[in-house]
Amino acid sequence: MAKQETVDYFHDVMQHTKNEVWLVSHSSMDHLAEKIIERCHLARTNESQHFRRNVIWKRIVRWDHFADGFPNIFIDDVKEMAGKDVMFLASFHSPAVIFEQMSVLFAIPRYLARSFHIILPYFATGTMERIDKEGQVATAKTLATLLSTVPLTARGPPQLLIFDIHALQERFYFGENIIPR
Repeated sequence: MAKQETVDYFHDVMQHTKNEVWLVSHSSMDHLAEKIIERCHLARTNESQHFRRNVIWKRIVRWDHFADGFPNIFIDDVKEMAGKDVMFLASFHSPAVIFEQMSVLFAIPRYLARSFHIILPYFATGTMERIDKEGQVATAKTLATLLSTVPLTARGPPQLLIFDIHALQERFYFGENIIPR
């Protein structure tokens, strides 16, 4: 269900604006990114007078790793990113990929993206959002705190769209520098 909601979200957000939007994704989300691009292009073809935004899937992130396993990430075309509206399709399906994606989330606003939306279909740590006994760690709060430190863009704080957040109160774990939806 979250995948279809993600595709629908992209379609709805882009109906009433004019500029080009870059869609950047983690390699684990390529299949969903393809579906989003297909839907946006179909909508643009069928509803040209209403759907003015051109969504371009930019495969500009090279997700490599050093011999020790740490990410060796490179973002191509960063000079072209200035002034663009950028959406990042993330997947925090494993702790191993969170750090590499957080690195890119921190970099995109610094390359002068005009606005930044982070699409996270599933908030994986959402199942650990409360403390039942002393000593437990609410990892959902930890991840929310990390996401809240993504730098601002020219248009203000990045927006974070989570389709499956598990518990509604988790929206309030985020700080003032990000807008959870």
